[in-house]
Amino acid sequence: MTYTTVHTVGIVGVGPRGLSVLERIVENARARTDIPIVVDIFEPARFGSGEVWRTDQSPDLLMNIVASQITAYADDTVRMAGPVREGPSLYEWSALLSAGKIDGDYPRQVLAEAAAIHENSYSRRSFYGHYLEWAYREVLRNRPAHIDVREHRCKVASVLDTVKGTQIVTTEHGTIHEVDELVLATGHGAVDPSAEERTLRDFATAVGGRYYPPANPADVDLDAIEPGQPVLVRGLGLSFFDYMSLLTQGRGGTYRRTESGLVYLPSGNEPRIVCGSRRGVPLHGRADNEKGDLRYEPMFITESRIGQLRAAAGPDGALDFRRACWPLIAKEVETVYYTRLVADSRSEPAALEFCARYAAEPWGDEGEHRVLRAFGVREEQYWDWDRVAQPWTDDDIRTKDAWRSFLRSYLTADVREARRGNITSPLKAAVDVLRDIRNEMRYMMNNGGIEGDSYKRDVDGWFNSLHAFLSLGPPWSRVEELVALMDAGVVDVAGPQFSVDFDSEDAVFAGASLVPGDRHRSLVLIDARLPKVDLARTSNRVLAHLKKQEQVKRFSVKTASAGEYITGGVAVTERPFRVVRSDGSVHPRRYVFGVPTEGANWVTETGIRPNVNSITVGDSDAIARAVLGLSTEETDPRTATQGEDPA
Repeated sequence: MTYTTVHTVGIVGVGPRGLSVLERIVENARARTDIPIVVDIFEPARFGSGEVWRTDQSPDLLMNIVASQITAYADDTVRMAGPVREGPSLYEWSALLSAGKIDGDYPRQVLAEAAAIHENSYSRRSFYGHYLEWAYREVLRNRPAHIDVREHRCKVASVLDTVKGTQIVTTEHGTIHEVDELVLATGHGAVDPSAEERTLRDFATAVGGRYYPPANPADVDLDAIEPGQPVLVRGLGLSFFDYMSLLTQGRGGTYRRTESGLVYLPSGNEPRIVCGSRRGVPLHGRADNEKGDLRYEPMFITESRIGQLRAAAGPDGALDFRRACWPLIAKEVETVYYTRLVADSRSEPAALEFCARYAAEPWGDEGEHRVLRAFGVREEQYWDWDRVAQPWTDDDIRTKDAWRSFLRSYLTADVREARRGNITSPLKAAVDVLRDIRNEMRYMMNNGGIEGDSYKRDVDGWFNSLHAFLSLGPPWSRVEELVALMDAGVVDVAGPQFSVDFDSEDAVFAGASLVPGDRHRSLVLIDARLPKVDLARTSNRVLAHLKKQEQVKRFSVKTASAGEYITGGVAVTERPFRVVRSDGSVHPRRYVFGVPTEGANWVTETGIRPNVNSITVGDSDAIARAVLGLSTEETDPRTATQGEDPA
């Protein structure tokens, strides 16, 4: 690549993903002292935290990742080509801040939280935002002299190519910036409402009600919801728990721990919340962390095994998820579950012997049952994926009282297991495996790794929901709070297959479930979920502009029948994620990173986890080196010669 006098890079969006790319550019650019480098960064909120992690959001909103398992930095476990400049995790930073070793004028409540945090704490999201903004300032402070970073606190409206190969970035204010390379890390963007959402919105407007479409709860103005007013909430995922907190604690309610458990003391300002979902139960509560910043190392779903499966799958290497991949995932989860059961009932040495024998048996084979019987595992303790995915029975939904009784017992048991920890509890150790093997699952899923029909049916249509249910839940404290709110009569959780429509005759939203007589009515409906990634409906200005100009397209996965399954994400190449245009050509100097590529990449929302070979950092490093014209061939720190320069 030939440069003139200055090499310019643009980064659109400087939340965690954009920050990581910037950090990797700064560190890799130490090898490009032959030319001045200018990085133009565009962010309408605050640099580092972006919009999702901004520091002025409600203090009632918590992270669902413990402080020792989130960072903004690379470490020497990451397989990448670039150099490592280590930095503190969120927990390490909080300890430094509390000890007075971090410069800055922080609010008193931030310092108080820093003093209270331990490695397994779930911090406020705003606190994480302060950490990200500090990390951003550190990147600027440590950059070499030949790198200039220019801040533009605004949104980008359009991007156009020039005949000389550069790109013209125009902001919402009409200012123009010319860059050689452009990285789009725009995160979760708004989308135009679907047909159903427009119908619900129009109905609410016509009857004087309110409809809150999918959105980040931190961005939603809930002031119009009146105390005591019935509110229907559709969804029991992470967004539900955010709304639950904003409408209870956020309105002055408090919790008190008593001998009989957690008790909620209403303020009188809460609405009456009725919530529900298709599954009927909320996400599993996240267990107390017993792993520190380490992870479970997989035995079955390894890169080498996936490579073998691809080689056997044919020329394109695309896999059938149910047939090739699911047995490995299930075997991983079940092995951990049974090993902990044996450790509980016998001893750790017996558990090690069990694990070796059980692991040698094929998944689903009678040989597994022989090993289970030999070690005294009772049939009623056998892992049942159907029961895990649907924990209620027909008897549990016979009446409203039966459902409430089941649900309270189920949630209380979930909290009890979560408090035992993610190593000690067989159940929580098992489901935590799904978090720990995400690197390997991404290797399996990304860039069309799953055949299109199977991806549509098995990944999008089944596994993604199960994965979220088991491994993406809130801290267990949120589940305990839900029980307290149910006991206080503030929240009512409807039965499974909860659906919401509207009653035009009575001019209200109407909710119902499988439970006989479980009917609810309200003038207010909240869709408690984030907007779906969908390039076809995006209202992000720069992506919408590129789509109109046919400079981006949706990622599609080839099917066995020579067709394709079209996802909602932006089509990109493999690392370093160069944009694929509508005609199939690849833009050599434009990249899209993170959430907008969901479909081409899998589970793009998770942050950087230290000491586990974070794929996110490897991705950031590959993008950074590409925009700098450096080799992106990665180094595996597990096999590199000691003392060898990782660059």
